[in-house]
Amino acid sequence: MSVEQNAILFTQQETDTYPALLLQYALGVRQDVSILSFQWVNDPAYRSRVLEAEGLTWIPVNSTLQEFLYKLVHPSPKVTAKPVYFGSMTNKEVLQTDRDKLYLTGLALKYSGVPFDNLANLRYNFENRFRTDYLEMSFEPEKDPATLARVNLNYLPAVLMLYRHYGAAGEFTKADRMQHLALKIGREGGREEEVRAFFGLDVPASPVISVMSPRFLEKNMKKGGDRLYASAIETTNAQYEQFLTDLVKNKEFEQLTICKTSKTDWYSLLPEEWRKLPESRVFEHAHPDEPNCPVQNITYEAAQKYCAWITKVYNSSQEKKKFKKVLFRLPAEEEWMRAARAGRGDAPYPWGGYFVRNSKGCYLANYNAKEPCGNCPSQTSPMTGVQDVGQLKPESNDGGFFPVKTDSYFPNDFGLYAISGNVAEMIDQPGKAKGGSWQDEPYYGQVTVVKEYTLPSPAVGFRVFMEVIEE
Repeated sequence: MSVEQNAILFTQQETDTYPALLLQYALGVRQDVSILSFQWVNDPAYRSRVLEAEGLTWIPVNSTLQEFLYKLVHPSPKVTAKPVYFGSMTNKEVLQTDRDKLYLTGLALKYSGVPFDNLANLRYNFENRFRTDYLEMSFEPEKDPATLARVNLNYLPAVLMLYRHYGAAGEFTKADRMQHLALKIGREGGREEEVRAFFGLDVPASPVISVMSPRFLEKNMKKGGDRLYASAIETTNAQYEQFLTDLVKNKEFEQLTICKTSKTDWYSLLPEEWRKLPESRVFEHAHPDEPNCPVQNITYEAAQKYCAWITKVYNSSQEKKKFKKVLFRLPAEEEWMRAARAGRGDAPYPWGGYFVRNSKGCYLANYNAKEPCGNCPSQTSPMTGVQDVGQLKPESNDGGFFPVKTDSYFPNDFGLYAISGNVAEMIDQPGKAKGGSWQDEPYYGQVTVVKEYTLPSPAVGFRVFMEVIEE
């Protein structure tokens, strides 16, 4: 959207080439623009298909930019010259010799031998053509927010140029918006210090770090591979609350908005005829909001930010610790499956069997069970208080209507509790979880089954995996 009609746009690598091609070929956006990739231009087949289609002559890329561009801006007599632009991710060394002929228009630089008012062009693009709402707020969870934040740094030169332009024009409201946007982009992309220095602002003090110690983080980790560990328990309400407390201490209110939990009206999830039951019966083994129960009702992005936070807590700590540098993260599906199976081959459930109940008929995990427990003398009808297994509501037959404590039931051979059932566990693919939950039938608790979900959900939480980066 930074280039004019029928322009040639040079991109550098897959990060900026593929999104542009996706817009054109899949969504029909700006099909008038000719996209040429510096990364692919050495391939003869690519050159013959793309360069020659534009009526351009190939010049090796070790030529100067001016030599290379001469044939672009002075094509053969049969070809009409096209405007030439370079994406903002283009290698700066390629552009170095002709910087005085490059003009910023947004996320692209126009090559022009004649000076022109690119500020007017830049302003028009930002105010009329760009969708900057996605820079200012989050609309849906991103698969890799850290990479996205780094890519968004490409907006900074244009945003800072517009800040100066609006200020000089006396349009202070617009200038303030550009300042706020630049600070947000810089903070999320790891360049806050440089951006604050541009505005003459003090650099904020180092953030307050939680009292959660490396030893505490290591204690729950069970080895599941050469350099990969999995938490013995799902992330608890208490652990997540420490994360939120740190955000409050550091006044990271934007992050707090993203990461806050949504409270659940648990009684509203019960069948209507059960909503008059006392809490002592409904929450007999645990209330889902208790500290030792799994956190749920959070977004995928929030889970990733929690992982990033404990990574920072661990790596920045000066206390004695087992590893020098680690990465806490959500697991890939295959990693989760290996941890769940714990070396038990291809059995469908983490305990190595094909059934969800033991020989006594007792359930081995917290599911939405469809049959009563087979041998529980103490089990009574919640409505009458009389032992009557056949009338029990299925949700009560495995020990919990809702999520129960994270160390409930027997662990698998790696020492992982409730990796099947209780809450479904996010993996590194947005919208997908493994293990099933209190709300799901036992089928979803099988190791190979993936549950698609919409977050936040009271049935979905997460388990942290730890990858050792440096011992």
